[in-house]
Amino acid sequence: MNPQTDWASADPTQNITLAEADQFKNQIASALSVQFADRFVKTATGEVIGETEIRRNPLPGAAINLWGTLAGTGAAAMNIAQMRTAIRAAGKGHNPAGDLENILHQALPKSDVATMMLRIPAVGAAIGSVMSQIG
Repeated sequence: MNPQTDWASADPTQNITLAEADQFKNQIASALSVQFADRFVKTATGEVIGETEIRRNPLPGAAINLWGTLAGTGAAAMNIAQMRTAIRAAGKGHNPAGDLENILHQALPKSDVATMMLRIPAVGAAIGSVMSQIG
């Protein structure tokens, strides 16, 4: 197996470097209180390579077809590069909360995403701020 070619998807929108994925993992953990349970590569031949193996055989700066599941009941595997793109687009869209809820529902189809979103510190602060202004 040649990791340099086998670990990357032919679709460049599905590839991300480990450094970028680590940064994204840290950002969603701090901003959204959501964590990845595991991350893995889906190779071109259908093999699944765990994160430990990926880190033992680093490809400096190489973009790979990295997938993961969020911590939660019934989590679905999602391509991390595409999830990051979707979250960025949601933040710039007309309905960021609704779009984020849809993204998280796809990743955690058996979880109560609406309740989970209320636990995000920024959401709670925004709701508290609005409610305190009600006279």
